[in-house]
Amino acid sequence: MVVGVVSDTHGNREGMALLAERLKAFEIEVLLHLGDDYQDVAVLEEAGFKVLAVPGAFCPEYAQPQVPNRPVVKLKGVKMLLSHTPQRHKADLPEDPDPEAPPPDVRLVLYGHTHIPALENRQGILWVNPGHLKTRHEMGYPSTFAILRLSPRGVSVEIRRLEDGEVVMSS
Repeated sequence: MVVGVVSDTHGNREGMALLAERLKAFEIEVLLHLGDDYQDVAVLEEAGFKVLAVPGAFCPEYAQPQVPNRPVVKLKGVKMLLSHTPQRHKADLPEDPDPEAPPPDVRLVLYGHTHIPALENRQGILWVNPGHLKTRHEMGYPSTFAILRLSPRGVSVEIRRLEDGEVVMSS
């Protein structure tokens, strides 16, 4: 199963249009959006993607209990925690799990918020930040997204530059 991951789109329609173009080449089955801005999900759905999303910590939806801030999802036998932040946040609801203490059997923690792409193995759990979709001059890092390849036997991750689709990190 091929999964796209994006975070911190911040209403950047031009960046989301380019992302849609890049992702279509991978024939992804689902796109995970890790917050900021939650309303951007509609733009990505209009582009034809099935989207699973979490709100950013400063999105109004973050305070709504009916919108999960940190769901655990299972795709192709791989259990993962989706979170906007890599740690607890002052805007968390009492029932929100602590991303730094993921539930048992979680193999991936996917997060955004920092705008810095990252790929790190922490005690057997792969932590992935796909980066952001803002421009470099706004965020200090080029725009990036992630591609996950999932199977019950393994996980591979590529973080790619939005501008040209080139791999900048992989596992």
